[in-house]
Amino acid sequence: MPSKWVPLEASPEVFTEWSQSLGLPESGPLVFQDLFSLDPEFLQFIPQPVKAVLLLFPSRGALAQAREDEEKNGEGKFEGQSVWWIKQTISNACGSIGLLHALLNLPDTGAYALAADSPLRQFKAETLPLPPLERAKKLDEATFFESAHTTAAQAGQSAVPEDLDVDTHFIAFIEAINDKGERRVVELDGGREGPFDRGLCTDLLRDTAKIVQEKYIDRADGDINFNMIVLAGQPED
Repeated sequence: MPSKWVPLEASPEVFTEWSQSLGLPESGPLVFQDLFSLDPEFLQFIPQPVKAVLLLFPSRGALAQAREDEEKNGEGKFEGQSVWWIKQTISNACGSIGLLHALLNLPDTGAYALAADSPLRQFKAETLPLPPLERAKKLDEATFFESAHTTAAQAGQSAVPEDLDVDTHFIAFIEAINDKGERRVVELDGGREGPFDRGLCTDLLRDTAKIVQEKYIDRADGDINFNMIVLAGQPED
């Protein structure tokens, strides 16, 4: 695989292209949608259920330092076995890693599950017993992953940048159950050392909106290069 990929464009269309090619049912109950505001009045119009929130943010300056300090201080370690997480080892693959984190933590059965014979379901089954770095090695060997990323990157409306050294980063937020049986908001970032516990979860979308405002936007020193996309229920016609 190339050492540095073309980054994915932050758009529902690109995420849909990637996900449906690997196992998200085309006619299923979940779709990717832009999240244009963190205002509670706006959030109420996002169709439920919200299964994941993906965030693109500027990985530079004060915000990058604040996240690094969280890691150094040992904050946020998720205590539980219910989350599938992988270490990112491919440069600029954070968009695809974020999608993996969103999709491979969907329920294994029921209406919101991935297609049973899909590449993603098979990859999860193969890698579930493995530690994160071994999962990353398997991913590096998986032809489906690079193919899906390349196709989706080319499907974006933005021109492919000549300079592939980017300073933005994708992560995902999901709801997970910890060892105490508590519902938690868990931040999944292949650049961290593991799943990051952001606190109790009563409503994934509203809780994540508050986290993004306080832990990301407010720490970014006025940098506005943020984008959010949700994996949520089908909008009503």
